[in-house]
Amino acid sequence: MENKQQDQIICPSATCVGCATRCHRQQQDPLSRDEALAVLFEQVRFELAKESVPLNQALGRVTAEPTYAAFSVPSAASAQHDGIMVNWQEVKEQLSGGSRVLAENQFRLRVMGAVVKPPFDTVIPLEQVRYLPEGQAEIGALPARGQGVRGIGSSIREGERIVPENYRLNPANLSILRFAGVETVPVWKKPQAAIIPVGGDLVGPGCRPGPGQVVEADSILLEGIVRECGGEAWTEAVAGDSEELICRAILQAIEHCDFLILIGGLGRNGARYEDYTAQAIEKLGKVLVQGMGFGPGGKAMLLGEIQGKCVVGIPAPPHAALTQSEQYLPAIMERFLRCPCYERQEIKARLHADYRSGTRSGYHPHVNLRWTGEDYEIVPIQMGDTVDCFVKATGILMEEAEDRLLKKGEPARVQLLWGEKTVRRRSSQST
Repeated sequence: MENKQQDQIICPSATCVGCATRCHRQQQDPLSRDEALAVLFEQVRFELAKESVPLNQALGRVTAEPTYAAFSVPSAASAQHDGIMVNWQEVKEQLSGGSRVLAENQFRLRVMGAVVKPPFDTVIPLEQVRYLPEGQAEIGALPARGQGVRGIGSSIREGERIVPENYRLNPANLSILRFAGVETVPVWKKPQAAIIPVGGDLVGPGCRPGPGQVVEADSILLEGIVRECGGEAWTEAVAGDSEELICRAILQAIEHCDFLILIGGLGRNGARYEDYTAQAIEKLGKVLVQGMGFGPGGKAMLLGEIQGKCVVGIPAPPHAALTQSEQYLPAIMERFLRCPCYERQEIKARLHADYRSGTRSGYHPHVNLRWTGEDYEIVPIQMGDTVDCFVKATGILMEEAEDRLLKKGEPARVQLLWGEKTVRRRSSQST
């Protein structure tokens, strides 16, 4: 795919003094999420090694090869239900002669799963049998030949494919694999993500920030999304506000991960605003795309490459970090694992009030869904309301608004952050 993004920032001032418009807002034609990812996927390797894991550790893992049954189930002809096993031809001839009573040597009582051996070939359900004195049995009806008998491999055949390649294993899969004699599964190794927070204003968890400082909290969000998608993630020490320090942190982390995430320092004006992340990436590798066509935070979002590995730059403000990471990180994880891993239900809901995105490109804010008893209403959340956005929200507004007014009652697409049972329960609790 041709990278249509060029340096389209038009800055009329060398110093930005008195500039009425922030430069990054002058970007003329930002790429959409899918366009940006297409550029990344064309230029970066997304390769994982394979490993074999015990079945009891395989839940949620993604198969690297098809997995086949080790043996047939059942391994011998067996009763499909409780009843008596008989030789069908012999009993049919007896019924033709007018007798429904079987001698003791003409049948055997069998429970479900018991082996059926010649000359017996049919199982008559117990509901059709009445026991008589002296070990005899009277039958009410004779089923078709072979009824009530499961043949060898009728459930699973030896060598049959149980799960395909690139398949995320659930509890039922594990049960059937064990049922078919499989105890180890070839899977893709979990993608390893190293996270580097950037900023001299950051303090560590558990610290009370001083004036001009904030607690570094975005990394735990990103770690959680990566893990929910089936990967592993860890956070490196905070890198200071300089190109040298960021480069040093990148070089220390890049050798030990499959992809790298940097948080913050992504302003397009670099040293002018003490933003050095993009130029550090450019020094060690390549910035592929910077500035995405949806918000909040998309104007600073970055995708790059260092040593052939994927590099993601996430804007630091919490609302922007949340919006961008939940749109990009699952797609990157799916590229590694070759299967969906972060699926969300999408519904149509109507707006509770008029709503304008305020941006030229798409805007995907977190919203609250109110269940009316017949449908859902969308109640937009202001991005400054951190608790509402991160805790109380139940959906993401997915309409590409393009700075147009969405009218009250107009339908819009919403991705659910929870299942519908939870959404309706939370709606009833808030009213």
